[in-house]
Amino acid sequence: MERIVNRRTLLGMTAALSAAGVAAGLSGCGPSASPEENKQAQEKNANAVLPSYVPVELVKPDLASTDLVPAGYFAYPRNPAQAITDKPGAGLDQLSIMYSTLVVPPRDAASNTFWTNLQNGVGTTLNLQPIANGDYAKKFPTVIAGGNLPDIMNFPTTTPDSPKVFEKLFADLGPLLSGDAAKQFPYLANIPQYSWKSTVANGTIYAVPQHRPPTGGGVFYRGDVFDKLGLSPEVSTGDEFVTLMKALSNEKEKRFAFSNVGNVLTLLLAMMGGPNGWSEQNGTFTIKYDHPAFKEAVLKTAELVKAGCAHPDSATVPYDQHRQFFYNETTGLLLDGPAGWDLYVRSLPPDARLGFLIPPKWAGGGDSPQFAGSGIQGITAINKKLTGDKLVAALNVLNYLAAPIGSAEHLQRKYGTEGTDFTWVDNRPELTEAGNRQFMDFQYIVDSPIILGPGAQDEVETQHTFAERVSKSLVYNPTIGLYSPTSNSKSGTIGRPLDDTVTGVLWGRNTPADFDAALKKWHSDGGDQMAEEFGQAFAATPR
Repeated sequence: MERIVNRRTLLGMTAALSAAGVAAGLSGCGPSASPEENKQAQEKNANAVLPSYVPVELVKPDLASTDLVPAGYFAYPRNPAQAITDKPGAGLDQLSIMYSTLVVPPRDAASNTFWTNLQNGVGTTLNLQPIANGDYAKKFPTVIAGGNLPDIMNFPTTTPDSPKVFEKLFADLGPLLSGDAAKQFPYLANIPQYSWKSTVANGTIYAVPQHRPPTGGGVFYRGDVFDKLGLSPEVSTGDEFVTLMKALSNEKEKRFAFSNVGNVLTLLLAMMGGPNGWSEQNGTFTIKYDHPAFKEAVLKTAELVKAGCAHPDSATVPYDQHRQFFYNETTGLLLDGPAGWDLYVRSLPPDARLGFLIPPKWAGGGDSPQFAGSGIQGITAINKKLTGDKLVAALNVLNYLAAPIGSAEHLQRKYGTEGTDFTWVDNRPELTEAGNRQFMDFQYIVDSPIILGPGAQDEVETQHTFAERVSKSLVYNPTIGLYSPTSNSKSGTIGRPLDDTVTGVLWGRNTPADFDAALKKWHSDGGDQMAEEFGQAFAATPR
């Protein structure tokens, strides 16, 4: 059994799920732990036991998985059997679930087949409360402060003083999920252990993760656009990459290399050998901003912006607009999560020939290091008021939602009802117009581990090859599994002015001297305390 420590600085569902201010609604939940209390808490977390990882394979994949690389499927199995024969929610009068959604929420179960199907499958009335992703940050602290919590809800990992919030309001899942106990929920035990690390607090497990492979982001390109411009995605040095960016850009034709400038900065930092968030040496933690490669990456990104490689609206458009720019050929590259592949394929012309550009080390000599992700999209906790059989039933419902490909539950959850919500095309289910309108993204409650496909063989192979290739050079954030009260409570507050200054340098509004001053203030406002607390937590962690 893997023994781990907790990390509360992981990015949660998205930056939009920040829950700043939530502690204000909880009496006595301020970040007041002394260094000794923090050390004791860290030692306690170090002894927490993650759920045993028991992989489930209901249908053999076309491309095998590892703990870092998702399985790949070219076709979807027809007529899959029920993986769960009992009604997991039987015995519950009803079950309320609040979660973040990226689709338009329906009014009620009667008006939505996906909701109705799930409700019939679990065997109890489901009071679903899907909250628009952009509104969840406001809703979560309001619900917490009011005390009228749903039975199950997304828990933003940026919640201030989260260990105390967990202890006061949410169920201790450790007795039911630690170690081999998790085997009674086989599809939760099918989630890799790396994804469980952010669910631990107070020496136990408090939530269930929404799995993501830790292979980080990707650089997407369109083969049709590259061919049209006579360009190749194969580059072997940072200078060649910059040359490509400039070749993709033509302000007169309103064509730009990229739009998400922050993601480009992160990409160049990795290419230059910088740290993933923090670096650690002999127990001493250093923030990425202090690394020489960070300023170098900022200046190089600013050079690209000045050269017209960035869309001029990049700093102000909503996140989805970066994708729209890529779809309509306004930008030549899209720096985004690899999990979005299927969405991008559906949104692009049939001959777009989507692919991954693998960036090189800045000075050449092979692939760039790849910053590893957190292993989660978010986490989901259960109200402390559910105890005994009701708590087990709630976990059984989450287990139902995690049933993998090869099960009738997975087919219904992802595609709805055959003939109404989806039809079969080339041995794969495809949503109809009605299905697209009805679709509910239950994956943001809990889901089975990410898979590649089902899709066309060449597309799935491209994704699988990318995951295999970048998994060989992953750079992890060393604070994963470590808890810093100051980071938990102040990261957003003191980090925002520094990040704003970095953005100002990128767009020519600020100077490198402004960055130096902002970084100095960040250190004095709490950054040094964060580094010290991470060091204390690191020292308390068994090796």
